[in-house]
Amino acid sequence: MAGYQNQAGFRDRSENAGGLSTPKIAASFGGESPPMTLRKFLDEVYAPLKGISDRTLRLYGFTLKAFGEYLGEAEDCGYREPTVLDLDPLVVARFLSWRLRQREPATASKDRSQLRAIWALAWDEGVPGVLRGPPASLRRIVVPERVPEAWMADEMRRLVASASQEVGLIDGVDAGGFFRALMLVTYDTAERISAVLSLRFADVHDGLVHFRAEGRKGHRRDITRSISPETAEAIRRIAEPRRSLVFPWDRTIGTLYYHMDRILVRADLPKDRRCKFHRIRRTAASYYEAAGGDAQVLLDHSSPALKRKHYLDPRIAGEATDAAARIPRVG
Repeated sequence: MAGYQNQAGFRDRSENAGGLSTPKIAASFGGESPPMTLRKFLDEVYAPLKGISDRTLRLYGFTLKAFGEYLGEAEDCGYREPTVLDLDPLVVARFLSWRLRQREPATASKDRSQLRAIWALAWDEGVPGVLRGPPASLRRIVVPERVPEAWMADEMRRLVASASQEVGLIDGVDAGGFFRALMLVTYDTAERISAVLSLRFADVHDGLVHFRAEGRKGHRRDITRSISPETAEAIRRIAEPRRSLVFPWDRTIGTLYYHMDRILVRADLPKDRRCKFHRIRRTAASYYEAAGGDAQVLLDHSSPALKRKHYLDPRIAGEATDAAARIPRVG
């Protein structure tokens, strides 16, 4: 049964109308003209209702920025802020085709997923101008499964050595020591960069570091990981000035990746999107598996399929088939 329009302009989702009622949202946004921008809906409705992290909010923002660039190019106006009226199957499908010509399929797939999520909530909340929900037939993006690539041990040594050559201060901490310790902690623990940046000195104990759930992906559980004496010493060397976070980051996340690119170039290593901090995580997982450990446990994954699909480099972990050594030679 179709919902009727309430006084604020949102469709009534009460039981009588066959859906969910959201009077507070309706009162805040229902009477807007011109139509609500997707950025405003993201910041003021989607983010608080879904409880997404600041990092996730930034990723959604990148998608909306790309959508606006597409709309501006299509309308020959440079950039056009996307609104709820742009949540149209054909408009979004054309955006995804445009995006695929510019970026890898994984990026376009992420954009599809995030736009679809915003669209679905806008429809559920009855936002004026959203004439339908995202269709099941909305173009799907085929993302090729890449063979995971880690750093080989000599490459990892070059990366750490290059990190120690960074100059300047990071929130009062020597940049060379900061980035050397950051690389070593990431390598020893195989944790994500967001969790490493949330590490506190209070959670560093006798060759162990404790990552709290609040700083980890999913925020579900704490984990404890061992670190080498070398890594413990690297942390000790950057203990001054006294502070709570081991790796305080007082700049934008883009600046962090700017430093990472400089470190990679100086180490004569590639710096594409698959060569950032997550490659260190794949490196630790691959070597741990090759040494007889279970990378699923190290990575804190719920499924063994994830480590094989996304983390284990066959050059290190030996996952590649050895058919060439087993079948008859014919050449």
